[in-house]
Amino acid sequence: MELRIQALEAAINYWRARQPARGNEYALSPAVSQLAGVYARMIYFRQETIAETGLAPSIVALLDAWRRDAGGIQGDSHAP
Repeated sequence: MELRIQALEAAINYWRARQPARGNEYALSPAVSQLAGVYARMIYFRQETIAETGLAPSIVALLDAWRRDAGGIQGDSHAP
């Protein structure tokens, strides 16, 4: 399955709302940090989509939880 960058942005925003940055340095939560790493790679390599099969299981679990709880977004390959 392919993950669109817009869906990844929505997932990041979902997790940022649930696990906001904390501390004086405003460090990202582990969940947001993992998703942000994927986002950074997509931006760097100018990718609009990325294969989920190549993502770590922990990242796929975060995406699945976002889809289940937030219903995904239009254009996401897994949206109902």
